[in-house]
Amino acid sequence: MRGNVFLDTNILVYAIEVGGPDPAKTAAARALVRRSEFCLSTQVLGEFYRAVTSRRRAVPLTHGEALAWVQFWKRHDVRAITVPHVDLALEICGRFQTSYFDALILAAARLAGCATVYSEDLAAGQDYDGVCVENPLPA
Repeated sequence: MRGNVFLDTNILVYAIEVGGPDPAKTAAARALVRRSEFCLSTQVLGEFYRAVTSRRRAVPLTHGEALAWVQFWKRHDVRAITVPHVDLALEICGRFQTSYFDALILAAARLAGCATVYSEDLAAGQDYDGVCVENPLPA
């Protein structure tokens, strides 16, 4: 295990903001991604691409720009989503009443051996059977 923390998609999105709406969140996210040790999943990479190229974004990235960022994120510990991830995510959904995609983030973190998931979207302070969620972004 290279990374002991898992980053959710929103951390990556804030980290690449330039002149975005919330400079404090951008600074906090950038501090996290400067760590040499963190884990992601293929789900996070896909969600990142979708989020930064979305037409709902004030200034969406082009395919090429988003691809360059995905290539950059792939330098870190990226875990593929497999059948055991799906099985564990479904168990987490039932036990904790989370959405499937949030549960898949938690499952990827647990199977990667990460004790902490940094996320703005998940329930901060919640412990999901040994995987704790922290919101590192200022309110």
